[in-house]
Amino acid sequence: MRSPELNKFYEQLSELNNHFSHYIFVWEQFHIDNKITIAENKTELTTSIYSENKNARQFRVKLENLESTNLETNSFILRSLYVLAYSQFEIYMRELYEFCRKMDQSLPNLKIKERIPDTIFEHLEIDTATEFEQQEILTFDYLRLRRNRIVHSGDKSAGDLADLKRQKGNSLNRFWNGVLKKGLIGLDFQSENVTHFEKREIFDVINIYRKLIKKTDQLILQKIGRKKIIERLKKEFIETNESLFKGWGEKRTNKKFVNYCRMEFDLILKIEEFNKIKVI
Repeated sequence: MRSPELNKFYEQLSELNNHFSHYIFVWEQFHIDNKITIAENKTELTTSIYSENKNARQFRVKLENLESTNLETNSFILRSLYVLAYSQFEIYMRELYEFCRKMDQSLPNLKIKERIPDTIFEHLEIDTATEFEQQEILTFDYLRLRRNRIVHSGDKSAGDLADLKRQKGNSLNRFWNGVLKKGLIGLDFQSENVTHFEKREIFDVINIYRKLIKKTDQLILQKIGRKKIIERLKKEFIETNESLFKGWGEKRTNKKFVNYCRMEFDLILKIEEFNKIKVI
């Protein structure tokens, strides 16, 4: 099983990856195509050399400063992508938790400033000490603390993050070098500079999110249980399609429900489950 929220999160990570790859490709090609022009016109302004560019006046710098300006822009984009990826992770966790609450009304409401994913695991009574590797839980902490350090300069997270890097950074590097297919290609959990990014770090972060969230999604759905999920899917299916049942007929309606379970949750109904849960 997997939740629709997982697919959505994967798509968002792929979108981040694709847009950033597009940016670095375009800049690299610009550098290749303009290498001679830049070398021969170092003190000229972009407004004079690229006067046909309608955005030239919005970016008025000397050609000799283009490389350093690009490095600053690149760093800003990478920090923004990191923060955006974390925000999308939090949204995924909150949306999945709200789906769980639809099936278990005893679950408490999630407040705005709750720590994610810790509070969700607590509410769902998921024992992180047994269900996750210690390094996976520490990685959740690292991702959150680094995000806080970027967004809130001088935040308490600076000290917490420094302790985590010093005490567990080497262990995290070894762990993810063993888990990721190509190992870590840019991210160093011991690095002192947490507000600066290299492009390869973002690719590592995206791949780490994919690993962590796939496991998290499975654990949460297992905790809720197939029975409750199927019952919820049946309710949603009926609410959306009940007016069409008569025209579809019994066989076609039940077949569509089976397909709905497969499409929404990658859930293949067993024969005994189907016999108990048939729509009509």
